[in-house]
Amino acid sequence: MKERRTRVLELVAESYIATAHPVASGHIAARLEVSPATVRYDFGSLESAGLLQQPHTSAGRIPTALGFRVYAKSLLPPRPLRAAQQSRLDEHLKGAEGDDLLALASRLAAELSGYAVTIHLPADDALHILEIHLSQLASNRLLAVVVLENGLVRQLGVTVDPAPHGDVIDDAERNLRQLAQPVGEVPSALLELANRADAELSRTLVALARAWHDLQPPRVFREGFSHLLDEPEGADPSFMRLALESLESESRNASLRGAKGMSDYADASEPVPPAGAAGSAAGREPAGRGTEGELFVDLDERVARVGASFSLGRSSGHLAIVGPARMRYPETLSVAQGLARALERPGRA
Repeated sequence: MKERRTRVLELVAESYIATAHPVASGHIAARLEVSPATVRYDFGSLESAGLLQQPHTSAGRIPTALGFRVYAKSLLPPRPLRAAQQSRLDEHLKGAEGDDLLALASRLAAELSGYAVTIHLPADDALHILEIHLSQLASNRLLAVVVLENGLVRQLGVTVDPAPHGDVIDDAERNLRQLAQPVGEVPSALLELANRADAELSRTLVALARAWHDLQPPRVFREGFSHLLDEPEGADPSFMRLALESLESESRNASLRGAKGMSDYADASEPVPPAGAAGSAAGREPAGRGTEGELFVDLDERVARVGASFSLGRSSGHLAIVGPARMRYPETLSVAQGLARALERPGRA
């Protein structure tokens, strides 16, 4: 009986995802070749467990947030992307580096999933500098172009009034290139060098140290928000507002991703709680979250996020795909996993 209820939940989720309409017992009965009365009994058990709800008195059933989480969890690990899709990802990302790589990755993820996408790369003070070039930008302004070991290129404007002569700029550049410290320790190292330098070089190094904290802002790339207008939910301004808030909050919460694993939730051997298990009232479930390796699923009654963590050189980034709770989870999980793996190809950074 437990296996049948698991299958009922799966069929309700699949039908609701495909049609955006509540699912009648007769539809499920025909698929399972059982009586509608049997399905209605299973509906009642799944409602008691907090996995299904009835949006209207005479309507069929739809999954709750908890029901969608259980359904999505059953898809982990996801199917690999089709060979043609993975080849397209690899080919388009080939040769791209730094910000261009992440901007392109976000566009591809939005195209393949049909949903909104955000990619977040936090600042990483442990990175080292691969290359640096210092030049005069204006009469009181220098420009530092820094290549980090994860392949990202950063530009830093430095105010020095008046700007030093060319030979002093060259000396400052040589001092920067000789530093072995990670970027987070560069300001203190520059101040130590300034204490031993002549006046012109010293004020240049001090100016660099003061401006250095602007070198590594967190990088956020967003694409595909307009795709949500193609969904039935897109006609609802409140859904679009919630989806936008979800995209914005993802960057703030990315550093917390992966702090909880699937063990914090239902055991994998119990995809559907037994009838009568404690569950929240329909529409009142807390947001459900689960992880499986590099992947996560995070959702509430309206909005779902599916995503992955990835490594870019020594840095860790986060990809999130945002859509309605009625998300195409099988395809979306495959896109998230495929893109994370494409970004982690050997030699990428």
